[in-house]
Amino acid sequence: MADLDAEALRLGRFRRHPRSGTWSARFVLEPGPGGEDALDHIEDLAVCMGRAGGLEADGAAFVGVALREAVVNAFRHGRGPDGAPTRIGLHLTPDSLVITVRDRGPGFDPASVPDPCCEPNLTRGSGRGIYYMKRFTDRVSFVFPRRGGSVVRLAKKTRP
Repeated sequence: MADLDAEALRLGRFRRHPRSGTWSARFVLEPGPGGEDALDHIEDLAVCMGRAGGLEADGAAFVGVALREAVVNAFRHGRGPDGAPTRIGLHLTPDSLVITVRDRGPGFDPASVPDPCCEPNLTRGSGRGIYYMKRFTDRVSFVFPRRGGSVVRLAKKTRP
């Protein structure tokens, strides 16, 4: 974990849990350009955590892409009228990297998201975020709390 991005560490709470030997980091991204700039550092941290957990370089980079897609979706579709921030959690266990992205937007129906591989959607310039999340991680789940918003959970095994 020595090569962790210093700026990412400054942006959030990063800690090692002594009993379990796991690592976690939490970030709060406010609306606006500052949150978008911070995403670069958080993605770098997720890639470093994936590598530290045992992922090959390409696998760790793809997890970073999945994280970015989840956060960009939260920025674009998950902003509530109160301007609540997007919250990101990274958790490295002995065998997996788990990422959560929470927003306060109106929520959505994952089943209604068009398949980007279908002919009419191939030329669209957007709409591939959930597809990439599913391709680059082992598990993707969506939770919609009663108080509103969405929680996207991505999990990638780091060891066989």
